[in-house]
Amino acid sequence: MTTALMILQAITSVFLIIVVLLQFGKGAEAGLMTAAGSESIMSSSTRGNIMTKITAVLAIIFLGNSILLARLQDTKYQKSILDNEKPLARPLNSDAQKAPVSSATSAPVAAPAAKK
Repeated sequence: MTTALMILQAITSVFLIIVVLLQFGKGAEAGLMTAAGSESIMSSSTRGNIMTKITAVLAIIFLGNSILLARLQDTKYQKSILDNEKPLARPLNSDAQKAPVSSATSAPVAAPAAKK
């Protein structure tokens, strides 16, 4: 099943690329589909509307298939690479275990003078 979904993903990707390349941008008067014979079949607004819908359908198929493939791969491998790691013996923040020092006993530390 994963192989069939991956083939569907590849085919959808190719079609999505082709459909996006066939579209014309805003302000562009000529796209790849503006051959002499295509003007009589579809007007520019109809062509843009159809290409937009095809792009949306292909994008939904692409994203849905991507999510499905990711979920299938996630359930296939339940093991993590961190499963065999030993837990830390002490907390990462060493200040958390120190007792608080009272302000009367602590003196400010002077910074060393810079040498010229």
